[in-house]
Amino acid sequence: MRRIVYAPSFDREVEDIAISIEERFGERSRREFIAELARACRNVAHFPGIGLAHHGYRTSCLAIVFRQNWIFFDYDDEKVEFLHIVDARRDKPNVALRD
Repeated sequence: MRRIVYAPSFDREVEDIAISIEERFGERSRREFIAELARACRNVAHFPGIGLAHHGYRTSCLAIVFRQNWIFFDYDDEKVEFLHIVDARRDKPNVALRD
């Protein structure tokens, strides 16, 4: 399995989502979201080829769908770096992502 690296941008975006979940649905839901996300990231680390290159966002990163979000990542033989998690309902042209 490739080493998993979380970019600071990814950590901030996950924390924002987790806070929103906790405010709306409680701490248990927040913990479940974080656990599910960690499993999804491990799966990507095992099989990064599942990522989509044609997702409609202006970035060269690959992405997968997780719940109602897009998770953007890059990878090589040694690591997978998770860069962004973005609500899929956002207007794609208005989302600026770092490659």
